[in-house]
Amino acid sequence: MQSLAVDGYSRLAVIAALHATVRETVFEYELLDQNNETLGLLDSVSGGSIKNNSLATNANRTAKFSISDQGVNYLSDRIRPWMKLRMPDGGHASWPLGVFILSSPSRVIRSAGEHRKVEAYDQRLILLEDREEDRYVITSGTNFVTAINTILDSAGVTEHAIIATDKMLPASRDWKAGTPKLRIINDLLGSINYSPLNFSSAGIALSRPYQRPSERAPGYEYAATDDSILSPDLSIELDSFGVANKWVATVSEADRLPLTSVYTNVEPSSPTSTVSRGRTIVDFRSVDAADQESLDAIVARIAFEASQLYEKVELETALMPHHENNEVVQVTYPRAGISAKYTEHKWSLPLQAGAGMKHTLRRVVTV
Repeated sequence: MQSLAVDGYSRLAVIAALHATVRETVFEYELLDQNNETLGLLDSVSGGSIKNNSLATNANRTAKFSISDQGVNYLSDRIRPWMKLRMPDGGHASWPLGVFILSSPSRVIRSAGEHRKVEAYDQRLILLEDREEDRYVITSGTNFVTAINTILDSAGVTEHAIIATDKMLPASRDWKAGTPKLRIINDLLGSINYSPLNFSSAGIALSRPYQRPSERAPGYEYAATDDSILSPDLSIELDSFGVANKWVATVSEADRLPLTSVYTNVEPSSPTSTVSRGRTIVDFRSVDAADQESLDAIVARIAFEASQLYEKVELETALMPHHENNEVVQVTYPRAGISAKYTEHKWSLPLQAGAGMKHTLRRVVTV
C-alpha cells in the first residue's frame, strides 16, 4: 500500500482529507518514454479508468484512456496517471496510479473533434511478450534473485526491488526456446516460495516471500462510522468447494536426490480433515523447489490455500488512490456483522472526480 504521508503531509492529515464530506480531486497524466523517463504532462486526456486484479495471469493492472493528443507515440510511449487530493492549506497530496504501456488505439471522430480510445497494461506485458530465442539455462549455484534480476534487466525492466535471498539453485534448470520471461521469473519465484512478480503504482517490479493473509497487518480500515467513505450497499457471498485433506509434493530431477513433503489435515475441528471425513483425499503434484525447507513451505502453502472457503465481499468507497496489489484491509460493518481482515484482489478506480471506487475482497475461512 502506498504511503499516506506524502508531499509533506502527515498520514492523519491525509486521512482526514480523504474522509472529508467535500473533497476536491484532480487527475494528471505524465507521458513517459520507453525507459520510464518523463516527457512532460498530457493535457488532452479526457478520462478513463484503472482496474487491478491480483489473480490475473497477464497484466495485474489495466487501464483505459480517452486521448485527443496526436503527439503520443503509441508504440513506445507510456502513461503514468496521478491522483491529486487538495489539502486544507491549498496544496495537494499526490499518488501515482501505475505505469501503462499503450496499445494501438481506436479513433473516434465526432462533431466535437477526434479522440482515441486506448487500452493500456502494466509492465508485466513486456515480460509476457519478450520470449527467449534459444533454450534458456541457469546453472546450479546461481542465486535465485540474481537470476531473476538478470532476466528483468535483459527485458529492459531496470527498476526492481525483489527481496534478497541467500538461496541458490541446487541444480541447473532450463526452459525451452519461446518461453516468456515472465514464466521463467515466476517459476524461479515459486521455487523459493515468493509471491508472483507484480509492479507497483510507481512502476517498480516487486516480489517478496509469501505470507498468509492472517500473518499480514491490514494496510487500511474501511469502517461504517460517522466519517465513513463506505457506500451503504455491499454484497457478501460464500464460495464453497471440495478440498483435499492430504497433500504430497515431490521434486524429481535427474541430477539431484529426490525430495518429498507430505502435509495432512488431521485437525478434529476441521470439517474436511481426515478425522472428520473418515477418508483421505490426496492432492499429489510435482513441483520445483530449491531445497527441502522450500518444499515443506510450498506444501504447507498449497494445503493452506486449498483448505479454505472464500467469503467474498464487494463494496464501494470514495476514490482511494493508495491501493497496490493484493493488499490486506480491515472491514468493519456492524449492520452486516462484519469485523475482519480481507485480502483485496480486485479494485476499479474511475479517473473522474466524485466517482466511486469498487473493491472486491476475500476472507479466508479455513476448513
